[in-house]
Parts: sequence; C-alpha cells; structure tokens
Amino acid sequence: HRADAFRRQGEYWSIRFGADAFQLKDSKGLRYLALLLGNPAREFLALDLATTGPGSGPLPQPGMRHERREPGLRVSQGQPQPALDARSKVAYRARLEELRDDKEEAARWGELERAARAREESDFLARELAAAVGLGGRDRRAPSDAERARVNVTKAIKSAIARIGEQSPALGNHLARTVRTGTFCSYVPDPRLLATWRL
Repeated sequence: HRADAFRRQGEYWSIRFGADAFQLKDSKGLRYLALLLGNPAREFLALDLATTGPGSGPLPQPGMRHERREPGLRVSQGQPQPALDARSKVAYRARLEELRDDKEEAARWGELERAARAREESDFLARELAAAVGLGGRDRRAPSDAERARVNVTKAIKSAIARIGEQSPALGNHLARTVRTGTFCSYVPDPRLLATWRL
C-alpha cells in the first residue's frame, strides 16, 4: 500500500507519486485534479467545476446555490426550476452519447457487465429526458455555458496532466488513464494500484 501526495502549499503544489517528488506552480487544472483525486469515482459536472471553483468552498452538489466564479458562466441562484433545466438536459444528452460509445466498446471487448451497466444508465437518462421534455414538447435551445465549461475544464485538466507528465512520466500516464474529462469529469483509479492520496 502506498501513500502519494497532491498538496497545495501557497502558490505551489507538492506532488509525490512513488519515487517521484516535485513541485508545480498553482493552476486551475491542478485544483480540478485535486478535487477529483479527493473524490475517486465521483462524477462532477464540468459546469459545476467551472462555476464553483475548486478549493473555494464546499464541493458542488446538484441544486446547490453557487456563487459566480468565472466570468460569462451563468449559475442557478436557487429560483424554482423546471423538472430539468437546460443545463441538465445538455449534460444528460452528452452523457447519453458517452454511454452509447461505452456500450459499443464494451460489446466489442465482450464486457457484458459493463455493457449492462451502461445500458441501464442510458435507459434511466432517456426516461428522465423524455419525462422532462414531454411528448412533442419544444425544448429551449441549450445555452453555450455547459459546452464552454466542458471545453475550458477539459483543457485545464489536460494541460495540468501534461505538466505533471514532464516531471513524472509515471504519474502523467496514471492520470491520463484514470481521469475522465468531458461534460462530466471524474477520477476512476486503477484497482491494481493501491494509491492513497494525501491532499
């Protein structure tokens, strides 16, 4: 069992992974990574990451009141919302696309359990979406905020992983394999690597 570190100390992050130890200057991408490492297997909506700002308060929760953090991104201020707001619909549709790819890949590799899980989640999302939109219901055009957040957060995380990889190829490879970016972001660690992150 090993203990790896990903700690912020002022303007720098002290990072240790196996035999590699180094420091990197603070960046949004490193803050997003720290949040994901501290919550393995938990999915965060990219828009929540962008609007809440990691390290600036409580973790994003669905329906939580957020302060404005990043210019140009609108966030809910707790007013009554429809069953699914436009942002959620965009996220659901994007997730359905990801699950379709997941199901195809799982089928190709003969991973029946993974395919079944993906099918179950996509059926649930499709039902939720159908209920929210209604028969023949005209949906509002989704705002570009979710897409902009997806692009910005993904770019920040990938840039941070590239910087880490320059210092520690092993950690760069580990993060490239286990950190998922997109509409939803998560860290899904390899069960064979018993890493305990000290944050």
